[in-house]
Amino acid sequence: MGILMGLATMGLWGVAIFLAAIANRKLENVVVLFWMQAFGFLLGIVYFFYKLNSFDLTSVYPYLPQLVAIAVLQIGAYLSFYKGLSKGQVSMVSSIGASWGLLTAILGVVFLKEILKVNQLVAIIFIAIGIILVSVNVKELINNRKLKLLVGVKEGLMAMACWGVALFLLASLTKNLGWFLPAFLFRFFLLIFLSLLILFSKKKFVPEKIKFPWGLLLLIGIFDMGAFFTFSLGTSGSFASIVAPIGSAYALVTIVLAKIFLKEKIKPNQYFGIAGILAGLILISL
Repeated sequence: MGILMGLATMGLWGVAIFLAAIANRKLENVVVLFWMQAFGFLLGIVYFFYKLNSFDLTSVYPYLPQLVAIAVLQIGAYLSFYKGLSKGQVSMVSSIGASWGLLTAILGVVFLKEILKVNQLVAIIFIAIGIILVSVNVKELINNRKLKLLVGVKEGLMAMACWGVALFLLASLTKNLGWFLPAFLFRFFLLIFLSLLILFSKKKFVPEKIKFPWGLLLLIGIFDMGAFFTFSLGTSGSFASIVAPIGSAYALVTIVLAKIFLKEKIKPNQYFGIAGILAGLILISL
């Protein structure tokens, strides 16, 4: 079950991230994030009323601080990630951001007492080396002996850190609240915070003078919410250290789509870096 749900998460997030990269070149990051989360939340509401005939809010009270923390971390992750996608290579930024599975697995070992095998320790090294190869301008380093990060790397690393902690907290909640409620409820708080952010920054929910991509944002919301559902379902019945790394390999799907539709050019060292990250994410789940 854990491996199957991890693969479903990988596919759903891979498509969602690719579509988000396209949307972020048309709209501001926070507007894209608000609408894709809103559409995903509407999908969750339909399921909520269809499946949950009774709901005791008091059972959720002890976990409200954790749900709020997840929402805040998700905002930080998405906005950083989308900013990176808007100015950097989709294949590079998505690979770095996808490495959140590494951090989630480590947190699972530290706090949930999950045990890493030898192959998973080797995978950590693969991912770390892969991130370095993807992030560094090798030509600049060789010619001028100057370490310079490529555009979008910092945002990708910030997203990786925020997602790693947020999804660890989400995985731990599924043990107590089941697979659906955590992914549904944190999105409620996320939408509140995003609405306040848009209002206080005096941005418009629906910008004028452009053709608003409703259909694209709807698809992103559906795929993203679906990924959170499969992730939560998987971690509720299996180790987070298995589901998270497989799901975070969504970069493979995003890279293929970016290569086909956006015609991105990838340097040799980045190929090795992406391969290292993907190999590590697969190895850590075995």
